[in-house]
Formats: sequence, C-alpha cells, structure tokens
Amino acid sequence: MTEFIVKVESLSIDFFNDLANKLDALPTNNQLLTTYGPMLEFAKRNKAEFDETTLIGLAHMVYGWMPTMIQNITIKDFFDWENLIHAGSLDSDFLKKVMNLTNDSIVGASKLLHFLNPEMYPIYDSRVYKTISGKEKHNLSKDVENYICYTRKLRLLAKESKVNPTFSKIEKELVRKNYIPSKCSRIRILEVCLYASADKRSSK
Repeated sequence: MTEFIVKVESLSIDFFNDLANKLDALPTNNQLLTTYGPMLEFAKRNKAEFDETTLIGLAHMVYGWMPTMIQNITIKDFFDWENLIHAGSLDSDFLKKVMNLTNDSIVGASKLLHFLNPEMYPIYDSRVYKTISGKEKHNLSKDVENYICYTRKLRLLAKESKVNPTFSKIEKELVRKNYIPSKCSRIRILEVCLYASADKRSSK
C-alpha cells in the first residue's frame, strides 16, 4: 500500500470541513465557478447521443482545463462504455481504455469521466494529490491504482455525507466563497475542496 493510499484511507468529513474553512474566498468571475456549470451542462446535453463523436468532443473539452493538447486518440471496445460509465466502473482495464482517449493519462480520463458521470467520478490531478499527501508530484498520468482508491474513498464519504450534518457546512462554505455553484454533486464538493486547498498544503 502506497503512502498516498494510506493517507486517502484516513480522509474524513471533518478533514474536508477544516479545508473548506481555511480557504480564501474567490471573486464571482473566477474560472472554477463560471466554466464548470456550462461544461457540465454541455456534457449532459451530449450524453443523449452517446457515441465516439461525443466522447472525442468531450475529451477535447476537458483538455481545455489541461496544459497539453491531445496527441493520440484510440477508442477500444467502445460498445460497453456507456453502461460502464453509468455504473461508475473502476475496473482498471476499462480506465486504461478511457486513458487511450486522453494522452494515456488518468488525470485526463478522470476529467472526462467526471463530466459524463459527476455523481460517481471525482477529478484527480497534482493539486488533489498534494492536498492529500502534502507532497508535490507532477506526473500522475499512470496513477491508476491511486485513482481507484481515491475514488472509492470519496464515494464512501459522499455516502456518509448524507447523514453527517458537517457536510452541509462544507457545501455552504464553498458556495459562499465562490468555489462551487449552488447545486453540485457531493463528489465534486469533496474534490474541489481538495483542489482548492493545494496552495495551503506545504510540501514535505
């Protein structure tokens, strides 16, 4: 078990509440707030016709949040993707097929999967990694097992949040500080809290 996975397993709702309270407020015109909702709506509209064209278009859309251009696109065994994404599959072979759409990167794959199913898939990147581990790591592209563990943990916390009153405080704090829109998936609330807190976590 990696050090990152050990730290993922220790995450709690109280940890997220502490992060949310320490965040500085953002201006209302920040990109995190103003672009997420329209991108999510765009993905929702295009899921009505789920095919390779939709996937390729959405892959390029989520790369607008990344610093590199997509170089190679390969879609393997596409026929079962819609059902697997709807079910929130974390099968490593499936995730690697999605990675073929996003420069062989689990970071890009996590963004694509999030917009297709925001209730089940959190986004994973170097800022999330730093908040959890307290350490910098810039090349996460092959961290499939870390992503699986991280996603499972956030799903458990999202489920717990339905009966934990602290979660509503986290949500209200992130809305008040302009990190999320007023309606957001529980997975997104947890993930954006990690993303936004990276600058407050010193590397060790």
